[in-house]
Amino acid sequence: MNIIETIQKNLGFDLLKKIDPNTQETQGDDTVMGNSAIAQAGIPAVLLGIYTKLEETPDIRLLETEKGNLLEIIFGKSAETVVQKVDDYSKFRDKHSTQQLEHIAAESVRVIKESLGGKTDENSIRKFVAKNKPDTLLYLPPSLELGTVLKNNNLDDRTGKMEGPVSSFIRNVEKAFNTTSNN
Repeated sequence: MNIIETIQKNLGFDLLKKIDPNTQETQGDDTVMGNSAIAQAGIPAVLLGIYTKLEETPDIRLLETEKGNLLEIIFGKSAETVVQKVDDYSKFRDKHSTQQLEHIAAESVRVIKESLGGKTDENSIRKFVAKNKPDTLLYLPPSLELGTVLKNNNLDDRTGKMEGPVSSFIRNVEKAFNTTSNN
C-alpha cells in the first residue's frame, strides 16, 4: 500500500483517483466533490509540500510542532494560498477546511515517521522522498498549481503523471539517480 492510500484509509476518506495526464482530470466518469475533493487535493498537496521541505532540509524534526500549525511549517507564507486552492478545487466552502488540512498534515507526518522506522539520517530521508514523490504526483490535481506555489515547476509537469512501461522505466532510473549518495 502506498503512502497516499495509507493516509486516505487512516482518515476514512474515499479512495483517491489518479489524474489522467491527457485530460488533466481525475480518471473516471464521475467528478470528485466535497470531502472527497478536499482529500483528493489535500493529501497529495500536503505530502508534496512535506517532500519539498525534506528535499531542502532532510531533517524530520522540522515537522514537529506542538501548536497545530503544520501547514505554516510545511508551506510557509503560502499556507493560505494552498488552503484556498484546495477549497477552489473542492468547490466546497467550509470554514473548517484549514482544520481538515491540518489533520491531513498531522496524519501525513505520523505516517512518514512510521514509514521511516526511526531512520532519520539524511540519506534515508532522501531515499524515502525519492521513492514516494513520483507516486504522489499521480494524484495531484493540476488546477492546484502547486509547482507555482512551491516554486518547483516539476510538480506541475504532466509527464510526471504518465504511466506505462516507458514512463515506469524512466521513473525507476530517476529514483536510482535521486537516491545515490553524493559522497
